[in-house]
Amino acid sequence: MIYGGYAQDELDRQYDAASTVPSLQPFLERWSADSARTRAELDNETAAYGEHERERLELFPAARAGAPLFVFIHGGYWRRLDASYFSFVAGPVVRAGGACALFTYPLAPASSLDAIVAAVRRGFTWLGTHAERRLNASPQRIVVGGHSAGGQLAGMLAATDWAAHGLDPHSVGGVFGLSGLYDLEPVRRANVNEWLRLPDAAAAERNSPQSHPPHAPVPVIAAAGQCESDEFRRQSQAYARACAAAGCNATYLEPAGHNHYTIVEQLGDPATELSALLLGLLGLA
Repeated sequence: MIYGGYAQDELDRQYDAASTVPSLQPFLERWSADSARTRAELDNETAAYGEHERERLELFPAARAGAPLFVFIHGGYWRRLDASYFSFVAGPVVRAGGACALFTYPLAPASSLDAIVAAVRRGFTWLGTHAERRLNASPQRIVVGGHSAGGQLAGMLAATDWAAHGLDPHSVGGVFGLSGLYDLEPVRRANVNEWLRLPDAAAAERNSPQSHPPHAPVPVIAAAGQCESDEFRRQSQAYARACAAAGCNATYLEPAGHNHYTIVEQLGDPATELSALLLGLLGLA
């Protein structure tokens, strides 16, 4: 057994999200179309937060000053996609009175996970200092969230001591993770590590939100689809428990009938349970 009672082929299968659907292409096409429509309908701009060509943010400002800000980090197993596929998540947030910022970040294997985490921390620092002027948002009303690999990166933002970066120590006011990867030791042992290239258990541990819950006791929502693998569901369950043990008001959800890809689409529709929960976390319900 390689990890948790799994042989290598089964562990690899547990972390092969793409194998749970016939094809990724319909999802990518739908996300791209919905996102293009959202960008056409709402004011938005792109901003650089660092020197790397992928250190970019899509910014969707609120209509009025002092709004809450939802920061979304895309998935793609740290090796593909960018913010442009997920602009659709900004729609319900902005129309309800909030602001939204979406990350694009450097990718593996050209960048190590340590470097990727450092990049999104730079981006969050940029947001904390530019939220009021560029987004009409309050730097004290920020919820961080992400899908899949983006859930791991959002968790690492929540675990950061932002006072050490010159920001309000309570900059992160909530965490909203969808199908996140919070414990990287099994990921390191699966074939995902062919491109993630975590060198050892110490690298996995320092980048695992499971081992580093939010720096402050904030509300946490961790969700995984009912149709996802056992390991993807376990990851969100265990992260919710770790956050609760650290004093957070943490909730695990398992939306019925949803897989690793349909779950994120719920954020584009304000009538869905997850979108309503996100708006509630932002104080926009």
